Amino acid sequence: MTSVSADSQTRHNPTEHASPDGAVRVPVCRECRVCGVRGVCGVCGARVSVAGEVVCGRVGLRGGGCARGSAGSGGGALSAKEEDLYPGDGHNWRSIIFSLMVISFVIAGIVTAIYLLGYVDELLYWSGRRMRLDEFLRGDLTGERLPTTWVSSHQLVYQADDGGLLALDTFNNTLYVLVTNHTLRQLNVRGYQCSPNLRFVLFQHNIKEVYRRTFTAHYTVYDVTNDHHIPLFGEGQSSWEWQHAAWLGTEGAIVLAADNEVLARPAPPARRAPLLRLTNDAVAGSVYNGVSDWLYQEEVTKESSATWGSSDGAFVLYVQYDDRKVSQMRFPHISSGIGGAGASRSGFLLPAFNNSNPTIFPDHVTIRYPTPGSSIPLVKLWIVAVQNVTSPPRWEVKPPSTLDGMEYYLISAQWVGKENSHIGVVWMNRAQNLTTHSEKATDEPWLEVHQRPVYSEDGSAFLLLAAVQEGGGQYYTHIKHVDVLRQRIAVLSHGKVEVAKILAWDQENNLVYYLGSADRPGQRQVYVVRDPSYGGASNSVRARAEREEPRCLTCELAVWPARLHYANCTFWSATFPPPKPKRGITHYVLECRGPGPPLAGLHDAKTHKLERILYDTRPYRSVRLRELALPSRRSFDVQLSSGSKARVQLLLPPSWREELRDAAFPVLVHVDGRPGSQQVTDEFLVDWGTYMSSRNDVVYVKLDVAGAKGLPRALLRGRLGGVEVADQLAVIRYLLETFKFLDVTRVAVWGWGYGGYVTSMLLGSQQSTLKCGIAVSPITDWLYYNAAFTERILGQPSVNYKGYVEADASQRAHHVPPHALYLVHGMADMSAPYPHALQLARALTDAGAYADEGHDLEGVIEHVYRSMEDYLLECLSLDPEDTKLPPPDR
Repeated sequence: MTSVSADSQTRHNPTEHASPDGAVRVPVCRECRVCGVRGVCGVCGARVSVAGEVVCGRVGLRGGGCARGSAGSGGGALSAKEEDLYPGDGHNWRSIIFSLMVISFVIAGIVTAIYLLGYVDELLYWSGRRMRLDEFLRGDLTGERLPTTWVSSHQLVYQADDGGLLALDTFNNTLYVLVTNHTLRQLNVRGYQCSPNLRFVLFQHNIKEVYRRTFTAHYTVYDVTNDHHIPLFGEGQSSWEWQHAAWLGTEGAIVLAADNEVLARPAPPARRAPLLRLTNDAVAGSVYNGVSDWLYQEEVTKESSATWGSSDGAFVLYVQYDDRKVSQMRFPHISSGIGGAGASRSGFLLPAFNNSNPTIFPDHVTIRYPTPGSSIPLVKLWIVAVQNVTSPPRWEVKPPSTLDGMEYYLISAQWVGKENSHIGVVWMNRAQNLTTHSEKATDEPWLEVHQRPVYSEDGSAFLLLAAVQEGGGQYYTHIKHVDVLRQRIAVLSHGKVEVAKILAWDQENNLVYYLGSADRPGQRQVYVVRDPSYGGASNSVRARAEREEPRCLTCELAVWPARLHYANCTFWSATFPPPKPKRGITHYVLECRGPGPPLAGLHDAKTHKLERILYDTRPYRSVRLRELALPSRRSFDVQLSSGSKARVQLLLPPSWREELRDAAFPVLVHVDGRPGSQQVTDEFLVDWGTYMSSRNDVVYVKLDVAGAKGLPRALLRGRLGGVEVADQLAVIRYLLETFKFLDVTRVAVWGWGYGGYVTSMLLGSQQSTLKCGIAVSPITDWLYYNAAFTERILGQPSVNYKGYVEADASQRAHHVPPHALYLVHGMADMSAPYPHALQLARALTDAGAYADEGHDLEGVIEHVYRSMEDYLLECLSLDPEDTKLPPPDR
């Protein structure tokens, strides 16, 4: 064998070497093709030293030989030491095995540490950035849409994905742009109404809140044919602000309300014309015509308007609320500066100051606020003719004789049919256990205020929502069909399903559509059932079976071609047109509102197949949502010792994983408990709980307990702050015992309004489970809350004074630990007036009051949420802000 000399290595000159067959002589490579070591044979791959000994068994890229073969052919032999280090197969097995053992020990150590400590760097588990507070406050992630409306039985108007209003004719399947997005954004339109011929659109914009649901706004008539805007004010009208505006009849007239008076503007809308004054007996802050006073908009009808025009526009039905005997509440008004003037807001509020006597103290605003046991508003229902005379004729609609000598509420009023010959009215006594629709509370403690009844065309029958007892003795809201002529009542829906709304009554096809819960009360499904007129009102077994078995339309996704569009949707709503003569309802709009972002489609009413997607917010919002580290939702029921169930929803933070056995997350519980409320639903929602869970790694908990929608409420009769507070505390303890990833030392509660009341009651119940709480605008003493809600549950103070004393949150204030309750309240809160907070504040060290702010605290909402978060950062020992930066390269 010819070896490579030192001289040749230095000069990098190749030497010749015999191939294994001895026939060809080839040069030795300058370096190995694998390890880069110079002086390697290009044929056998053996490394040769200067002395000609084989010292490496690695094979070059061209391979072909072995070290021992080369050594044998070259006459060189390995020493014992070299043979031990470099075996003949060319691999250092001892080193490889040793390395693998080291790696195995390291991996085993990491796994053991994970198992024992229960901690993994959260950057391995969440992607995206933490949510910011302004993203929740601005509503960018949810967004508000203008509602979808049916103008006729075949004409539909909806807001498309580009923001404009589109008009769809289902009869010939034509689609065109009614109003562009540019026009809507130019006026910042918040609501709209289309004229029957779709030539004009009435825009609502520049809204100013008065009470929680009442407002003043500017209205503009938009002419679709020439893209022309016509501000709505008539001759002699100096202001654009109206309390209400709506189309009257079919010719383009408009019914209006301003300064608590009802007015009308003749057609056509494009022409500026004198206003017709239909009422003239309003009193600022005391007598309201056609608009709701404080109590009705807050607790009874919960609507801003109390005006309804007849189908031909000849008459207007309106309500008059007389509050002159109602007790007054005053609160300071500081927006205009100390001693400033100007607190009246379009006839709703009564300024209580005297400009002739200047003062350095704040002005006060007075509203009529009925408390339990005091006088409630006197209500009258009127029909007035739309005529151009000084005093148009009007007629009073009196309540039935069953209410003689009683105080009462007017629940709803409406025109029935198209002949101006019938109206439908629902009255309820002050105790709220009897209505004029022959509905009376027996085992149920009170009657709920539901949507107004749905009447047949001739008024001979109607549908209404009422409590019906099911198996187990629990009451559920179902649909009753009342036949006025035959004096018969039939229950159309049944089972442990809570009916939320009657959607439509197709009398041509004897079908009733409604919205109700399915297996889970937090869901909303669309159902259809036959009315009693189906089959000629036959009582045969087959006819009754077809009538009585409701069908869940949205539960049948498997047979729909729209299954891919509506995947995983469990929270629905629907919009139906008025029935077409002799054909009934031909189409309807189905909207998926959760758990994902909303989308809507047009469906055939006969086959229920999807015909067209109207809008889909998922593509845009999904991109925004994927940028954020958002919590995941988990909903379930908890069986309570009282025998009832509680509904629970957990928002699990982005860093939570099932395998984190011993992780300890702080807990924030959102309590409510207001009778008739519901927190746990599948509706798509991005709220403060979403923000807190994303931003601060908090497990956010929502609860529904006794008294909530679909849950027993009999135990609440005559008492508040008892069973609903105890149930919520029991659920919290159950969660802490069941889920080991909840930190039992860092548990806080918070609530708004009634939830603030429950928060203060929980912290004052001498428990050791909760560390702290936040009460926003809480109710404290029920003697000073509104009469309609309080008397519904507790009755009159003269009858149940003990119940009022036991429900007083200030009685438990001395049991609240120091610095454990953070109190937030608006000084101009009309729902829960600020004296409620002052009673608690005397025993508490942490309180924040906001001047001129109402129950929703809209003007300072960012400061409210930031201060609440700061309080919880300290109370729950949350991570500091500098630890919430997004992970690198994500």
